[in-house]
Amino acid sequence: MLYNFFILQLLLVVNQCFYTTSRRVKRVIRGTEVECGEQPRVTSLLNSTSLQHLCGAVLLSPNFALTAAHCVHFDTDQYLLQLNNYCVEDTGMYPKAEIFEIITNNRYNIESRAHDIALLRITVGMDDIMWLNDTVLPASSFGVSGDCKVYGYGFKNLYETDTSETLLEGKMRIVSLDECTEKLGPHVAPKFDSGMMCAVGDGVDSCQGDSGSPLICNGFLEGICSYGMSCGVSGLPGVYTGIGAHLNWIHNIIHLQLSETD
Repeated sequence: MLYNFFILQLLLVVNQCFYTTSRRVKRVIRGTEVECGEQPRVTSLLNSTSLQHLCGAVLLSPNFALTAAHCVHFDTDQYLLQLNNYCVEDTGMYPKAEIFEIITNNRYNIESRAHDIALLRITVGMDDIMWLNDTVLPASSFGVSGDCKVYGYGFKNLYETDTSETLLEGKMRIVSLDECTEKLGPHVAPKFDSGMMCAVGDGVDSCQGDSGSPLICNGFLEGICSYGMSCGVSGLPGVYTGIGAHLNWIHNIIHLQLSETD
């Protein structure tokens, strides 16, 4: 029994969406390319020195973005957001956003990945920001179900070794935590009080660069990619941080931060 637990934990570590020390990152496997301007909020979280893609993130407003907590362990000057899906001229100079504060959820557990979410205070380096005034946050934490899409940057399949600046998407379906536990096992699947959720695609999956990337359902942000046990295996769910479960935390932090700047 102890041996089985060890093996499951090892699989979780090896296949996590983003493993800081080995720089493993999750990507949308077998996804399709997204035309520029369709999802400009979906950004690439870069190392500010090397400009290497690390994770995904999603812009909530001109001042805030969301990503996975495990993507941002270091100081703010180590990171930069790049808006790769924003339509630009042939120069290819994508707009960037500076990160000047990282606010990790106080219930985040680095071992279990419970509450794997972080809010970023940002400044978008562009004048055209009116399109960011519309909210992508859901109105409530209830009723998340049905078909969704996961977005991310990186490999199109398991055999490529180079990352891509082109945004990819894949169709996903929300599954219950009971079904998730049945497929992943009790040691890998999220607990019911973890603030996490599961989604599955038909051979499409987030895999090694998509941590922090959004799961969007009916036009609203419902999840943030967190971890998985494998990549692109049909019927095997991936685990996402549920936005509904953290909606009050997000609103409270944004309200508090804005009130301090007034």
